[in-house]
Order: sequence, then structure tokens, then C-alpha cells
Amino acid sequence: MKKLKVGVIGLGFIGGLHARIWAESDIAELAAVADVNGEAADSAAAQYGCKGYSDYHEMLRDADIDAVDICVPEDFHVAPAVAAAAAKKAILLEKPIAKTAAEAEEIKKAAADNGVRLMIAHILKFDPRYVQLNEAIKSGRLGEISTLALKRTNSQGTPKRLKGKVSFFYYMGIHDIEWMLDYNSGAKPVRVYCQASTVALKGLDTDAAFLTVTFDNGSVGTIELNWAFPENGVCGFMTAVEAVGTKAAAMLHVDNQGLLIADEASVELPDALHWPVYNGQLQGDLKEELNHFARATLSGQDYLVDTDNAIAAVRIVEAAMESIKTGLPVTL
Repeated sequence: MKKLKVGVIGLGFIGGLHARIWAESDIAELAAVADVNGEAADSAAAQYGCKGYSDYHEMLRDADIDAVDICVPEDFHVAPAVAAAAAKKAILLEKPIAKTAAEAEEIKKAAADNGVRLMIAHILKFDPRYVQLNEAIKSGRLGEISTLALKRTNSQGTPKRLKGKVSFFYYMGIHDIEWMLDYNSGAKPVRVYCQASTVALKGLDTDAAFLTVTFDNGSVGTIELNWAFPENGVCGFMTAVEAVGTKAAAMLHVDNQGLLIADEASVELPDALHWPVYNGQLQGDLKEELNHFARATLSGQDYLVDTDNAIAAVRIVEAAMESIKTGLPVTL
């Protein structure tokens, strides 16, 4: 079977994980890496036995590369995505698709104009808990959706590390907004209202936000985002979904990964699902996401992530930020 030859652009935390997965893949090959930090590119190239570039434009000129995996911060998504489309490479683009809806539409148009495929890397589309809930909704088991309530938390260590470089709407909330749209895919979002707290992280960032989305069929979705929890592994991470329909309700709740390691000084809750390392390889949802991209790109099957949903999620983020600023609901 032909292997998909992939080039990775951006070798930060998530890009480094992507590079390792491609290097360990049975259905793809890590052909090249690119990063503005030439030393990082050279180091990864030496580690994985691939080509290394400090300029991704040079990498895109490599005719052997079939696809490009873009892992740079969302502020810089447009240029490499448009360049990759012009180079006729299939594109895997880390979430969010872009920092604004206008930029997202530009990326979508570039892919369409050049006849290349585009998949947005929303990792929770490969989390079995969220997927099984979606399948229950899509099967009609819950009936028509009436309300959706989603929640995601993190500890203060995250915003302190990021130092205002990215809003939690893009860092955390985009996952839940995209899923809310998918869970309620028979309805169109028409109004957004959002309120925020700025007490614990005063001078650094927003603590929390409570987002309400009204849909054209009368249903309502809410999302609570909070990264002001203490820097403590036990209470710093929680996600939840409550879906209520006309026939049934479903609840998803995650406050640890099922594994706890404690000593006298600390409590650790290791990742057991998204990108755990065991049996000598990086496993989990992220590996499933990349494998799906490779298989679908090679076979021509549809990607599991809807680009229009990814763009709609960014529109809701923009509306939420405007609502916080004005104190008023925003019509979409």
C-alpha cells in the first residue's frame, strides 16, 4: 500500500507530537519538517531521518510530499495554508482553522480553488466518548435536541504559561463550540450572548466565560469555560456535556483519565487518551486523528471534520468576544 508522505510545519508542542506520530506510522511517512527555528528543524530531521527546513516554502517545492500538516499558532495559519494549497498538497490544519472567520474563509477558498483537500484537526472528533454521544444523537435516540450544556476547565498554570498569547476561546472553547454545532446540526445558531469573569487572573487574562447560543429552532446551548482553577492536577481539568432531547438525555463527564499516581508531594493524573505513550509509541486520539487523515487522503473518503462547522465555531468565538465587550447579545 502506498504511504502518504507528509511534511510538518511548526515544531512546537503539538507539532512535535504530530511529527513523532508520522515518524512511527505504518500508513504514512514523515518526509520533512519545517520550523522558523532552524535548530529545531535540524534536530527533528536528525531524530526522525527526514529532511529539515527553516523555510516551509522550500519544503513545499518538494514534489515527493503529498500532504502538509500545519501546526503553527492560529495567528499564522493563513500564509502556510494558502501556500500549501498553491503547491497542490493536501492539508491538515491544527484547530482552530484561523483567528477570524474571514481568514478561515480565505483558507477554505484557497483549498477549493487549487483542488486540494483540507481537514481541520479537531482532536475531540476522535475522542470515543464525544463520538458515541454524537452517534446516539444522530441515530435519533435522543429525539430533537432541546438543550446542550458543555463545560471545560483548566488550571491557572495554562494562562500563566501562555501569557495572553491566545484566548481560552481558541485554546479550549473551540472544541466545545464545534461539538455543540455538530450535536445540534439540524439547527442554525442565530444569537450569542457571553459574560466573563476577570478576578483570579486580573491583569493577565479572563478567568472564565459563560456562553449562550440560541438556535433557530428554539433550542439553546451553553458553554462554561474556566482556566482559573488552582494549579492542582486533581481539580484543574474537567469536561462535561449534558444533552437533553425530546426522547432522552445523555451526560458525559470527565474529571480524570482513570489513572492516578500520588506521592507525598503531589498527585499526578497522567493522560490516558489524547496522546499517551505506551508500548514504545505515542498512542491515543491524536494518533487516530492523523491516521484518519492519512487513510482518507489516500483513499478519497470524506474527512470526519466538517470545515464549515470549524468556520462557524470561529464565528461564534468572534460573537462571544463582541458580546463580552458590549454586554449585549450578538446576532449572527
